[in-house]
Amino acid sequence: MECSVSGDVSRYLNELYEAYDHFDVRQTTIGVDRERFETVAERPDGIAVRVEVEGKEGLIARPDGDDWVLPGGVFDAAPDPRTVADAAERWTGVQCAIDGLDQVSIVGVRCEGCAELWTVSATFTATATGGSPRESVVWRDRDASVAATPP
Repeated sequence: MECSVSGDVSRYLNELYEAYDHFDVRQTTIGVDRERFETVAERPDGIAVRVEVEGKEGLIARPDGDDWVLPGGVFDAAPDPRTVADAAERWTGVQCAIDGLDQVSIVGVRCEGCAELWTVSATFTATATGGSPRESVVWRDRDASVAATPP
């Protein structure tokens, strides 16, 4: 399936369509101040990935200020199941099997006086298969709040 969004966003969407059967795609545009816009503009090109790793102990999470977030990062490899599982293990210390692609978001980032930037993020679901959490990564109760905010 070809996408009408230009650049790397289109590339990553096409790779996701090739690797996964069904998933929701959401599109939104947000307005930010110049400092936040510049932070996004300086981020390396790639797809922002979050992985919801579930095990018998709960969900893997890492601290982010006063909140807990799903592990994730930005990478420029094809977001196929093996690549995402390998990245999740590097981020957490926990080995996992990717169960599916939960959600994809295309976000237009605007700042007055700046060109609009487009980013893509994806949230995957996974089942823990081994390993143990690295320092600062913890198991959280399934009912506790864990955000999937893009990295």
